Amino acid sequence: MASAKQVLVVDDNVDVVETLSAMLQCHGYETAAAHNGYEACDWVRDALPRAIIMDLGMPWMDGYGAVRAIRRIPGAQSIPIIAVTGSADRDSAKKAVAAGFTQHFSKPLNFDHLNQYLDTVA
Repeated sequence: MASAKQVLVVDDNVDVVETLSAMLQCHGYETAAAHNGYEACDWVRDALPRAIIMDLGMPWMDGYGAVRAIRRIPGAQSIPIIAVTGSADRDSAKKAVAAGFTQHFSKPLNFDHLNQYLDTVA
């Protein structure tokens, strides 16, 4: 089982995962990484994280497909899952929430806002 402050970071860009993970670790979070939606689902089946930060635009299984699959995993229905996308419009945020995300942040990611949100849920 994951620790109370473990965050799964999901992005197909390895540099993004490493940078975001390092920033989260500096704020006391433990991190795990997945580089596509399938890896994220496998990780969640093995250990339920306290929160997930997920890119929407990934190959093979995008963030929308991954969040729908994760929500079907026993115990994963209440995990805060944060969408991170290059689209900042209201329709993108609505689509993300409708798919099962609990929050939507646009790129470039404001880490202070993300950290404040994580502090309230993780």
